[in-house]
Amino acid sequence: MHGAGAPLCPGDRFRYPLTFRARDADYAPLPLTDNPEAFRLAQSRVSSSFGTIVARSQRTSRSRRATIFLHGAAGSWTTWTPLLEAAESESISIPNPVLLDLPGWGDGALTGDGEHDPIDAISSLVKASAEALGFTEWDLVGHSMGGFIALHMAARWPEHVLSVATISATSWSVIEATEHPVRSFWRLPAFVMLWRVMQGLAGLGPAGLRLARGLNSLHLLRAAVSPLFRHPARIPRSVITALAVEVRPRSFVAAVELARGYHPTSLWATIDCPVRAVRGDHDVFARASDLDLLGDILPSSYRETIGDCGHFAQIERPLEVLTAFGYTAEPVRRRTR
Repeated sequence: MHGAGAPLCPGDRFRYPLTFRARDADYAPLPLTDNPEAFRLAQSRVSSSFGTIVARSQRTSRSRRATIFLHGAAGSWTTWTPLLEAAESESISIPNPVLLDLPGWGDGALTGDGEHDPIDAISSLVKASAEALGFTEWDLVGHSMGGFIALHMAARWPEHVLSVATISATSWSVIEATEHPVRSFWRLPAFVMLWRVMQGLAGLGPAGLRLARGLNSLHLLRAAVSPLFRHPARIPRSVITALAVEVRPRSFVAAVELARGYHPTSLWATIDCPVRAVRGDHDVFARASDLDLLGDILPSSYRETIGDCGHFAQIERPLEVLTAFGYTAEPVRRRTR
């Protein structure tokens, strides 16, 4: 994570590649960690009437350009630690990384007070968090809901967002399912069922939260979340434990509401920075058609399907994600005599 330089630059143009065929030995090779000191990250927070974002960041250069990581629903900043560890092991530089806990997740707080458009409220908090750290130019990296937020921010603040990289971004398929769940059930059954379960648990208040987390103590959570992963039995225990902590029905329902009524085709077509988007070939939330639709409105975008992978490519296939996002190892500097 040391050094300067960025993997994506304005003006880059990409072609649609073949499906990435991953090696079995590379599947979910690294656990999650909740120790920010392992990555030399300092903590800060920014609040509004909508909620609080907690940032963990490391300044690696004087540049005002940062790489901002946005996790998905039922995630937190720890979602990205396998990717950061894989980058360090390969001597790959990620300039000025900023890992956020979004409102309602991790250490972030969701109040929802005031009259807000939720997607604008969260995006504005992300912007304020970056600016509070002194960063005015951003390379956004988002997973699932975080990818949705990243694309929205690129459309809203083109003067600040220099590139976007997404993993299984919430887009057309999920948005349609939020508006027509019965009609969409056959296309995204895992999403529709999870959403309905979370709605029911949210209605139970604290009892629903205890019930959701109780699945982990009964050793049932791995089975419950198995549709999210290609090989659930091979997922590190730390990932399942993190999901148990982040199973938050109220926050999940609020995250779904971000997408309801959203119009990605007209809004994202205005994005003029480089965009790279990946999904797993066994993803139950992001479909291949979502990448096709992204290509229709952003033909210069880079779109890739990672083989033998589910919804959490940054955990299941971190090295393949780094490659797809254009990160390369820093050259070895030899001392001259």
